[in-house]
Amino acid sequence: MHAMNKQELLQMINVQLTAIKPKLGQLSANTDLVSDLGLDSVQVLEMCTDLEDELDISIPVNRLGEVRTAGQLADLLQQLLNDN
Repeated sequence: MHAMNKQELLQMINVQLTAIKPKLGQLSANTDLVSDLGLDSVQVLEMCTDLEDELDISIPVNRLGEVRTAGQLADLLQQLLNDN
């Protein structure tokens, strides 16, 4: 898989979120996954599992605690992809 930029990763996150919350609309990097979208921890983990499968990476659970926004998730995914 080619190196993905943050915008491509945000788009991928948006696709995953739309599957969970169909009326989501377009998210921004500053969209808070919990307070803005109302996701619970199970939905966040579900989305991350799908992203792991799609990107063929593993997201360490302890790193998820750092993630509040879609942009932070994209940054984490980008870092994990670059480390592979």
